Amino acid sequence: MSAAKIFIFIPMTLVCLFFSQSIRSQSPSDNSPLPLNEKLSFRISWSNVLDAGNADLTVSSGDSRSKDSLQLVLKARTSQALTDTYNFKDELVSEFDLKLWASRSFQKNITEKNRVVDEKVNFDQLNRFAVVTQSRQPSRKIAIETGTQDPISALYAMRTIALKPGMMLSFPVMDGGRTFLLEAKVMGLELITTKLGSFSSHRTEVRIRPVDSSSSERNLFSGSAMICDDFLFLPPLLFR
Repeated sequence: MSAAKIFIFIPMTLVCLFFSQSIRSQSPSDNSPLPLNEKLSFRISWSNVLDAGNADLTVSSGDSRSKDSLQLVLKARTSQALTDTYNFKDELVSEFDLKLWASRSFQKNITEKNRVVDEKVNFDQLNRFAVVTQSRQPSRKIAIETGTQDPISALYAMRTIALKPGMMLSFPVMDGGRTFLLEAKVMGLELITTKLGSFSSHRTEVRIRPVDSSSSERNLFSGSAMICDDFLFLPPLLFR
């Protein structure tokens, strides 16, 4: 069980993600669709009963040599209650290209009990390929569609779109050297209540499935995301 899958693909029976008490951001700049120095803190739980851990998502300036990218970072850690049972400490880093509106690079470092994953992906969106390096294995060159996202940039790409009921979205996402198709349909507005208060949110049905037709997996994930109806489009709740 990786933090990437908890947050985006969610392969468990039921996982809920809620905002915790920390939400800090600055206003979006003229060059950025998202607030720089934003930090979102999430609580990870099973069935909203058992606390599994915490996750922080941050937005900062990207490559210091250019001003056309953002660095998106997800850090996840086990709760104290599960440290002895299932200890994880994960970090995912995405470089988001503001000109192409897609991932430029993605790095995943995962430590879960005795399992260690070290993966790096460099995207060449214009020439439609990605170079994937996993742990000590030889690098692989994989064909992609222009606009392919990684698991973290996919969330932020959705946040830059002004959602409306009935809208349908679809784009490819690469993770673990495989390409998946993320499909989302905005069902309508609902008022939800969390510990931070009440939010008018778009209920969005999300489905993620493998692109390769030979796969026996029909849907890797099928569930709902509640995305706030404001200029930040924050996701206070994601569940299956």
